[in-house]
Amino acid sequence: MKWKISFLIFTCLNFNHTRAQLVKFIKNPYQAKYRVYISDKPEEANQWIYKIKGPTDIRKPGEWYIVTNPTLFKEAITMFQVYSKKDADMIVYYVSVRDSAKIMY
Repeated sequence: MKWKISFLIFTCLNFNHTRAQLVKFIKNPYQAKYRVYISDKPEEANQWIYKIKGPTDIRKPGEWYIVTNPTLFKEAITMFQVYSKKDADMIVYYVSVRDSAKIMY
């Protein structure tokens, strides 16, 4: 099941580059498209994410613009933060260097 989700994320990121990297975290887990665990250990993550400052700054997969105003970005992917790796669809690690951002398959 996890490989199917990884494939789906890969497909979304490659075929709909900008839209897939506009993300918003919501409070209702039942309305979220993905459940995300944020790790402080890079070796357990399947995505290394670099948070960018604006939606027009997206250059490649692994760069997220986290939407602060969901009304302006209805097309943003909805995510719910979980606190257990086993409950997550994806495990992300935030990087501080833009060139380090990547998606592991």
